Amino acid sequence: MNTRTGSFRIVGLGCVLTCFGLTGCYNADEVNAFLIKPRSPVSGAEYRVYPPDVISISSTHVSEINGMMQQVRPDGKINLPLLGEIMVAGKTPGEIEKDITKAASNYYEQVDATVQIAGYNSQRFYVFGQVSGPGPMPWTGRDTLLDVLAKAQPTSLAWPERIIVVRAAKPTVGGYATTQPSGQYCITGVHPPDKDKPRYKMTINLMAMVQSGDLANNILLKPNDIIYVQPNPFAKVALAIEQIFSPIRAASSGLGDYRELVRQARWINDGQPREDGGERDTLIVR
Repeated sequence: MNTRTGSFRIVGLGCVLTCFGLTGCYNADEVNAFLIKPRSPVSGAEYRVYPPDVISISSTHVSEINGMMQQVRPDGKINLPLLGEIMVAGKTPGEIEKDITKAASNYYEQVDATVQIAGYNSQRFYVFGQVSGPGPMPWTGRDTLLDVLAKAQPTSLAWPERIIVVRAAKPTVGGYATTQPSGQYCITGVHPPDKDKPRYKMTINLMAMVQSGDLANNILLKPNDIIYVQPNPFAKVALAIEQIFSPIRAASSGLGDYRELVRQARWINDGQPREDGGERDTLIVR
């Protein structure tokens, strides 16, 4: 093994160890912040309707609205026959039922309404990183971490022993006013922790769930939770190298395209336009 090869291996090993060191250790206190208290088989949060959720309405006595399907408009309202516009945004299905029966009581002596969620479109959580199916996923109130990871399918580049889950500070939609710190935010774009708007983060071991059946960390997710499946240490090194050499390859490819354009321009200038699929320049040397 020559000196240069040995140096590359040492540098590569150093990068791997550095990546491993930066990931931190498992912390039970971090996990406890994600648990529903008191323990419950459901998320503990009532589902509230927002645009563009879809609700279905049934009624025994109010025939005009029986069997109706309504998508919540951007202004948070639905428009029902006879009853008119009703504000539903931010309300639970039970609260919407009360509003509908109140409006229907102006026309009927006996009123009833049942509201169900037909489309969970407004509230989501997010999956990023080394998975086959990244992106937003609809939150239904019964979504566990294992459910989501089984659906997202971590790839061969993933680090299943070090999956990160983040629960952001409220409000999670629309942003909120902050004072811009002079140091940390200018460099990292991350605001320092705020005791009034706490953020939570934990690291979980998916392989512990799969191989040993340890489901202690199989938390119930909440809207706007973020799951980041980070690359394993070897993949991190490979991806870093890829980022270094990608611009070089792109520049090389661009140079080749430029040369082809120049070659075709010379053909046209000589009165011999070259069609696609034609023979390339032939150079004869004697």
